[in-house]
Amino acid sequence: MTRNGLAPLLLVSALASTSCGVYSAPPKENLSTADLVDYRNGLRLIREGRIDEAISLLQRARVSYPAEPAVPNALGLALLYRKDFEPAIRAFTDALKIKKDFHEARVYRGVALMEVGRLDTAEEDFRAVIDEAPAGAERVSARLNLGLVSAKRKLFTDAERDFSLVIADDPQSTRAFRERALVRMERESFRDALDDLLRVLKDEPKDPVANYNAALCLLAIGRRDLAVRYMQRVASVAPESTEGRKARRFVEGEGAASATPERLESP
Repeated sequence: MTRNGLAPLLLVSALASTSCGVYSAPPKENLSTADLVDYRNGLRLIREGRIDEAISLLQRARVSYPAEPAVPNALGLALLYRKDFEPAIRAFTDALKIKKDFHEARVYRGVALMEVGRLDTAEEDFRAVIDEAPAGAERVSARLNLGLVSAKRKLFTDAERDFSLVIADDPQSTRAFRERALVRMERESFRDALDDLLRVLKDEPKDPVANYNAALCLLAIGRRDLAVRYMQRVASVAPESTEGRKARRFVEGEGAASATPERLESP
């Protein structure tokens, strides 16, 4: 099976997601930062996907406003989008030195730490936000990312619990349903995983990951007839994706009629 990009997970990424953590759209301006021209323009460039230009402006803003934690936080986010993880970690750490309870920066830092494989430290950041932040987006995001840490460690029961807690707080979290389905498949709870995947497909009917893994679940419970339909959909809507190529080989009957398609490995 496979996971969508970072994919995110602070909240839902406005630009892109990576293979592990989840993070949010660029921070919104507030009264304390509205007059910081380079900062404001840097956020705009992040939203437009002009990451290198955003980094240049935010580095300049960092020199001009060394006491404003929002600036290194935004710089760290731009670096995170560019997958410059170690510089991003340093930027988020600088934001936290200025404002210790900057929960958004702590979640972002946890995501960057997870990307470089420092899972213990990432977990510390996520748990700190869960313990200290008020109810809201940062805490939900920290819980979701904590579930991803557990999944990377193959602690699938722990991961399923965290994703379920996210869903309890945010029943519209498509990402949490998708991730819970994947760990349920690892635990061979195929019917429960299928329920989650069908919930994802209500919102994202062309999602290749959800369609492909729904087909695998259907095969596991003996519904090959329905599985073929999902494979056909993947091959049609995402032919160049990893899932699409594997689905196409299945549909074309590359193996024997009783063959099971290749199972995609999580990153």
